[in-house]
Amino acid sequence: MSSRSTALPACAAALALLALSGLAAGQDLRVTAGTIEDRRTTGKFFGGLEIELKLTGDDLADAKAARVLLKKAVDESGRDLLPEKRGDEDFQKSSGSSGPNLKVNLKNPARGAGAIKEVSGDVELYAPSRDPAATVVVERLTSRMDKPVVSPALKAQKIAVRLVSPNVYRADAKKREAEMDAGLVKAFSGMMNDVGDNDVILQIEDEGGKLQDVEVVGKSGVIDTRGSMSSGGLKILQYSEKLPADAKLRFLLKTKKSLLKTPFTLTNVPLP
Repeated sequence: MSSRSTALPACAAALALLALSGLAAGQDLRVTAGTIEDRRTTGKFFGGLEIELKLTGDDLADAKAARVLLKKAVDESGRDLLPEKRGDEDFQKSSGSSGPNLKVNLKNPARGAGAIKEVSGDVELYAPSRDPAATVVVERLTSRMDKPVVSPALKAQKIAVRLVSPNVYRADAKKREAEMDAGLVKAFSGMMNDVGDNDVILQIEDEGGKLQDVEVVGKSGVIDTRGSMSSGGLKILQYSEKLPADAKLRFLLKTKKSLLKTPFTLTNVPLP
């Protein structure tokens, strides 16, 4: 088994890659290949090919997240490289000016293949600033503990949210722990004990998968968390300090106008 990685030189990438095959009207996004990690192996495990997708263009300034939706991937021998289980379709949050860190994981190319003939699909940006309806703000966070969040905008998207105080969460968690199999208690207890008095705990029902993210905001903007956990409709935002009295919940929704989809095609991508 071998593991090799490389980054395509700028000149080679410009010649080897067809970055876009028809932009949607009003969009400015370009897709090129970055680092390639080749883990070809004859074994059943740990093999595969990972290609970094680099995004550039003005649309990235509005993007809070992005994802790649693969449609085709074949090497120069004609072997289909699309994975049986897609693990790349979740949105990845933007981090700084570099934008989202997008990578596609493919199956092993043929042993003698020296290039990927084609990788194509769509890159979808999530830009809530493009649609006022994509942002829903709920005020007076602290007064809504252990109550459903009442919001006509969320209800219209079939999203139900309940704020749970840390004390009520811990009490309910102890009850659930008593009913668990012994093998699950340790992992569950770890999650329960990680909940602090300043954390924001939300029980979320999102029938249509329209909720992209939840933030807590104050007068100066988003209040940074020290971490977050999500599991089975439960989302926990962790905070080191007590939230201000005027803190608000901001829900970011996936609407048609907030999603910018751009087709891309990368051709004749040399393998390391």
